[in-house]
Amino acid sequence: MDIKQALYDEIRRLARKEIKAALAPMQETIGALKKQVAEQKRQIAVLGKCCAPAVAEAAPAAPKAAAADKRVRINAAGIQRLRNKLGLTQSEFAKAIGVAMHTVSVWEQGRRVPRQTQKVRICALRNMGKREIKKLLAQPAPAEK
Repeated sequence: MDIKQALYDEIRRLARKEIKAALAPMQETIGALKKQVAEQKRQIAVLGKCCAPAVAEAAPAAPKAAAADKRVRINAAGIQRLRNKLGLTQSEFAKAIGVAMHTVSVWEQGRRVPRQTQKVRICALRNMGKREIKKLLAQPAPAEK
């Protein structure tokens, strides 16, 4: 037998032994954590069954609002039409939404589209009247941090 091969085999055996000794505590911890996760899943299932009627009554209100946010469709002509309908300048419209006047200009030209959060704000303006928007514009802007 070759001495080189014997040394190689012995080093591999010792390395495996060291690795196994180092990993043993971690494997015990992982096993305990897996058992804890399984127990928590069982508890969640039990709680879900007993609380399902209460959740079902409260749940319909939230998904409708979230679904409405996802369905907001706005294009350049729509932004300009809404702004004109409300009798607002680009500057006033921008202030009401919380963006720069240049941003509104770019939207109306169709070069960019509003982000989702801005679409939601525009949708909120759709549901407001001229008086409400004038009150909104009269309020001082929140201080930026």
